[in-house]
Parts: sequence; structure tokens; C-alpha cells
Amino acid sequence: MDKYLAFAKDLARTGGKLIKDNFENNLIIELKSDNSPVTEVDKQINQLVIAAIQKTYPEHGLLGEEADLGDGSEELQWLCDPLDGTKAFIVGMPHSTFILGLTQEGKILLSVVYNPFTDRLYHAIKGQGAFCNDQPIHANEQPVDGGYVLVDSSAFPLYEDLEAKGAQIEPTAGAGYRCMLLATGRCSGIVQGGADFHDIGPSSLIVEEAGGKITGYDGSPLRYDQRIAGGVIISNGVAHDSLVAIARASK
Repeated sequence: MDKYLAFAKDLARTGGKLIKDNFENNLIIELKSDNSPVTEVDKQINQLVIAAIQKTYPEHGLLGEEADLGDGSEELQWLCDPLDGTKAFIVGMPHSTFILGLTQEGKILLSVVYNPFTDRLYHAIKGQGAFCNDQPIHANEQPVDGGYVLVDSSAFPLYEDLEAKGAQIEPTAGAGYRCMLLATGRCSGIVQGGADFHDIGPSSLIVEEAGGKITGYDGSPLRYDQRIAGGVIISNGVAHDSLVAIARASK
């Protein structure tokens, strides 16, 4: 795994530099079929990842947010969100990250998440812990009551229920950005009414290796080589059952 991790870290820093270098630029923005925005930076980084995999690991595949490589039958597939937090990037919020993971049969083997604005490179290999700039990181042990819960707009319907359980709620852009805050102990949980496997998949390994937990709204495990149906609960582990109970009760 070490050679794959070194490869992923190099790509993260290259992709992250493109994110930071283009942050103040006028962007060419398009709308995808689901009406979500995409910039030329998203596409450029995705193609950079494809080219690097083709050159270094031609037997591997890629499930990319903007473009894929291979036919899906590859034993090892990379999972990439080249610019997670595109909306934040467009409006000038420095919450965007580069996300890359290596998968086998839908399970994440290793992950990197790079925040180019803070120069923090997070990584995890399955069973070996989670790290930020090669220093160990850990989730906190704060329950929902009194703890911070990060949400995106899709979780707004749960605001009142979360507040009733004593949560301090903070709307925060960027799935990868949110997950790394949790993995470093800055919040107790994250609630998202919808999720994309390109960003949640790799981020999930870092969260889990930091002591956290991630499931669907109903508490069921997730698979990361296909579309995620419904919302996700991401937590420090301690707060998880309470957050799942709140999500279930909302249906």
C-alpha cells in the first residue's frame, strides 16, 4: 500500500495546487445533467488523475466525479472527487478539497484528502490509523448533547430535532472539509440528506480510522462503488446512535 499512498499524495498536492492557483480566477462554469455546477478546474484535475493512472497503473480503473477510466471490471479502482466543494469554490469560500481513494470490491483500502488552503494532507490506510501531515488524528468523544453537528443544506429539515437534543448546529460547505473536521475532533457529527460516493467514500476511511463511524440514515453500511441512495450520518461513534434515531424519526 505504501507505493499507492505515495502516488495518491503526489496527485493530491498537484491537484490541490490547481485548486488554490485558480481560486481567485474568473471561472468557466457549466451545469451538469443534475443541475449541479462544474468548472474547468474540476475537469482539468479529473483528467490529470486519469492520465497519471493510465501511465503508472494502467491495469487500474477510476470512478471520477467528472470522468471515468476503464469498464468497471478492474480489481482495483480509484475513486476521485477532483474538486470537492465546487459551489464553495465558485463563491469564494476556501472549503474545497482534493479527494482520492483506492477501492477493491467497493471497500476503501486507502484515502487521501488534501486541503490546499491550509496545506493539510490527510490520509489513511485500512487498519493503520488516520493522519494529518503524517501526525495521528482522532475523533472526539462528545455526545450529541453539547456537541457540534455540521450540516449541509439537505439536512435543514432536521435542524429543530437536532437542537432539541442539545446539538450545536453549524452549516458547513464541502463534504471532505466537514469529514476532516470530524476526524480531527472538531465536531461530534455530520448529517447530510444526500451524499456522493466520490467524496464520502474516500473520506469515510479517514473518519473510521480516526475512531468515527459512517452509515446511511437508517444505520445501514454503505458501499462506495455505486450511487448512495438517501442521506448519511457521519459521527465520532459516540454520537452515532442518537443521530441515526433523529434521522429515522424525521421520515
